[in-house]
Amino acid sequence: MISVVLLMAMLLFLGILPNSLSILAFSAIIIILIYQYPVLFLRPVIIYLFSICLGSLSLLFPDNPFSQYLLSGIMGYGVMVIVMFVGVLPNSLTLTRVIKKHRGELSILTFILITPHVINHLLILKTINLFGVVAFVLMVPLTFISFKVIKREISSIDWNRIQKVAYLVYISLFIHLVYVSSYDNKIIYAILFTLYVNNKILKEVKK
Repeated sequence: MISVVLLMAMLLFLGILPNSLSILAFSAIIIILIYQYPVLFLRPVIIYLFSICLGSLSLLFPDNPFSQYLLSGIMGYGVMVIVMFVGVLPNSLTLTRVIKKHRGELSILTFILITPHVINHLLILKTINLFGVVAFVLMVPLTFISFKVIKREISSIDWNRIQKVAYLVYISLFIHLVYVSSYDNKIIYAILFTLYVNNKILKEVKK
């Protein structure tokens, strides 16, 4: 497993992958780390603070190659892919059960990692994509209720209602990515979204 992490990290370091595959590579790294070292998520606040520091540094030093993975949204999207698909994968899978234990933390981490991307486009590059902005705004309440201290104060019915906003986030981000991406990336995003919708439908039918 560690060899896979090192391989993915090397490919990201070399910068030879298109954005869509870089997102999947980052997703793979996070999944393996969660599965192999769940202890890393025992103190999620440390991960949040570390991610905030990385995001701040990426905005201060945008020319650094590593910063581009944050400023382009790749790292944020990479975590979001995990949050999306863990909700439609069979609960019988050990990997699904392990990741679901940390889905709230991953949702918060997604918001933290995607924020530098939004700040960079809105305040520095002065470029605005409506669907991207809509997705980010909708992520705010979802991130808010992902904190355990907040979740405990919300009824399960209200929590599930707010969670349905996530579908609007996924749709908005898909449209956003298809609009701004190159043709080869569009194809991969379309495949991922199709797989998600297909698995979601199958899971709903089996209920």
